[in-house]
Amino acid sequence: MAATLSETRDGVLIVRFVDTELSDEIRIREIGAELVELAVQPGVKQLLLNFDGVSFMSSAMLGQLAILTKRCISHNVGLKMCTVAETMREVLRIVRLDTLAEILADEKEALKAFRHERRHKDENADSAAGAEEDTADAYRAAAGKGDAQAQYRLARCYENGRGVVQDFAAARKWYEKSARQGNADAQHALATCYAYGMQVPQDYDEAIKWYRKAAEQGHCEAEYAMGMNYSYGIGVEANPADAQKWYRKAAAQGHTKAKEALEQLKRETKAT
Repeated sequence: MAATLSETRDGVLIVRFVDTELSDEIRIREIGAELVELAVQPGVKQLLLNFDGVSFMSSAMLGQLAILTKRCISHNVGLKMCTVAETMREVLRIVRLDTLAEILADEKEALKAFRHERRHKDENADSAAGAEEDTADAYRAAAGKGDAQAQYRLARCYENGRGVVQDFAAARKWYEKSARQGNADAQHALATCYAYGMQVPQDYDEAIKWYRKAAEQGHCEAEYAMGMNYSYGIGVEANPADAQKWYRKAAAQGHTKAKEALEQLKRETKAT
């Protein structure tokens, strides 16, 4: 019996799950294999995972989702999730999978978001194509001379396949070169590589080190990541006071999720 059901609607491949609890190891392996097979089908450019009816997923299932997100990135497939139960959504947020795949309220909202992305891509395709080739070449020359910002920009080009063949190993290499010169954006990107094991062994200690370096330079996303780390004890010992400190720094820069997380943490602290 198939572990997933799929259909194409409005140009989007929609996948739903047969089981209400995604916890059986054998079944999860089947799900993972089916998802990857669907994601790499010719013509698939947008993939939506609809978790309607699913009440629980195990850490093994989270691992399969992490593998899927990397496969979608490498094949330039847009990935979103919808109708995710609040408890599962919180888990996805803790392990930061929500930063790799947008989570929408329901299927209608997800399809709307995909349509918006297609229109935006079509409107910018012609003007971007030639410019990205030139930009990639310019960054490569400057990066080779040791310019930290150019190294970061070149890494972004490799990560997203802009003007160059998509190459995550090359992206990681240039992120690290830039990060070691103190570029906060690159430090944040390198931290994410270690957090998800992208072209490096997954290493939360290294991830925390680079998130902290970027956060100490006022990098908003890194400050938010540090707040998450201290909230849930990811790579560090959980510490609500430190979590509030970093959330507050990010929130002061207008980070919406940090503001929400800060308010939630304050409510939880009062309740205890």
